[in-house]
Amino acid sequence: MRTKLLILGFSMFFSCLYAQNTYNSHAAITSRLKNLATKNNASGSVQSIGKSSGGKDIWLFTLSKGEAAKKPGVLVVAGADGKHPAGTEINLLLLEKLLSLPADSLSSVLSSKTLYFVPALNPDALEQVVNKIKYARSGNATSTDDDRDGQLNEDPFEDLNGDGLITQVRIEDPTGNYILNKKESRLLVKADPSKGEKGKYLLISEGVDNDNDGEFNEDGEGGVNIDQNFTFDYPIFEKGAGEYQASEPETRAILDFLYKSINIHTVLTFGLSNNLSEAPKFDRMKTNKRIVTGILEKDALIGDFVSKMYNSKTGLKDAPAMPQTKGNLTQTAYYHAGRFSFTTPGWWVPKVEEVKDSTKKEAPKPVVAKKEDSSPEADFLKWADKEKIDAFVNWTSIKHPGFEGKKAEVGGIAPYLMQNPPVKYLDSAAVKHQRFLAELLKAMPEVQIVNPKVESLQNGVSRVTVQVLNRGLLPTYAEMGDRVRFVYKVKTEVKLANGQSLISGKKTNYRGALDAGEVIEYSWLVNGKGKLTVEAGCPTAGIQTIELNIK
Repeated sequence: MRTKLLILGFSMFFSCLYAQNTYNSHAAITSRLKNLATKNNASGSVQSIGKSSGGKDIWLFTLSKGEAAKKPGVLVVAGADGKHPAGTEINLLLLEKLLSLPADSLSSVLSSKTLYFVPALNPDALEQVVNKIKYARSGNATSTDDDRDGQLNEDPFEDLNGDGLITQVRIEDPTGNYILNKKESRLLVKADPSKGEKGKYLLISEGVDNDNDGEFNEDGEGGVNIDQNFTFDYPIFEKGAGEYQASEPETRAILDFLYKSINIHTVLTFGLSNNLSEAPKFDRMKTNKRIVTGILEKDALIGDFVSKMYNSKTGLKDAPAMPQTKGNLTQTAYYHAGRFSFTTPGWWVPKVEEVKDSTKKEAPKPVVAKKEDSSPEADFLKWADKEKIDAFVNWTSIKHPGFEGKKAEVGGIAPYLMQNPPVKYLDSAAVKHQRFLAELLKAMPEVQIVNPKVESLQNGVSRVTVQVLNRGLLPTYAEMGDRVRFVYKVKTEVKLANGQSLISGKKTNYRGALDAGEVIEYSWLVNGKGKLTVEAGCPTAGIQTIELNIK
């Protein structure tokens, strides 16, 4: 009876967690975006940039005043890996908070910048948070043969205890290599023979071996993880990566948009990697070769600058190590599309310090756990207990058809929660990232034509001189842009009027990225009188035009 009540309690908890204004279904995301566009039609619009494998629209929300494509842009993406609905929610909250700014504040930003939001790049996988049975699903609706046995999706998860959650099964078995965690008895850890530890449990995912190949749930629903399907460092033949790079419609939709939107200066991704809390370092061994696999030197300096900005404006600390994964969007946006590209999960489990009881008058000192006693799972449970979040399904006995006569129990940390807390915790995360985004927009490049001068010489000839300045704190585009040649160079062009001719100087001048505060001077000898125009800039930093009069 207690088991049934426990299952009912967890079912009710997760029904509340996922159904009542928390993580949204695709239909709810669609409604949310369209409502925002209707209420803010002067500055916002929503459109589909493609369909998912399962036929769901991939929505793009454009935030801009005037012609969006003619202003430097930032692309904010989330939901590439379906295991991370928190990124989608932060993306949506960030958009909503920007649209709730006072009209003059919003207009001042959008008059010179464009923001693009793609909250749910992998809508098929994200839909799992509202499905009847919940499990952490990364892949889209493409059917795959993950175990290469010629069958598709033939070994899915099974909800063996009927609570609507897919967790784990532990089986008492002398051949097992797991034991109870000494510091957190709810968890299992691998036995270490060098310490005299002997395994007691087998540990598998919740389900059965449907195809009798000795593996459990290795080929179920949920095909290609979009954040493994991009072109840079593509993980060929790995589970979830797809048959080939950019094989999925979701991948192609965002890449098509990125490559065609020549004004995008920076890509910000909310995902399961982090290069903002700590910037990647320059490594000459990775850059001094034909195929570059490390961040270029100038871009590494910018990454460090933006990282310091991020940590200062968000105030976030104690970020877990979340290295870049193979075939993800963030690295492809940098290494192949040549854009500045940053990624963060947006939220992670806050550090919880244990405090010793003390009868002394001085304040108790925090006790920091030894590294070997800690684990991400144990740290998460400590935080969840402190916040009174029912994050763990207690181990309950079942009869497992694959382990007749052995004690089997279902339990473990509930799916999603380690990276995706109840959404009430994400509003403050969105506020912090709004501060960061505002500072990033202030730092973006701004090309200006300064100190124009016209000097009359003789015989109707005049010298025209201008200086082209990047007034921003970031370069006009990433150094990698010049390597991959998918980013437009800085162009300075003189446009003559009727009756004028160019005697000296190139009519059109191209050069690589202008660093922050960098100035370059151009001069022309022009024959004839009247007005001429000088235009300078590039799509990722803006274009300015001035008119000069030759008398």
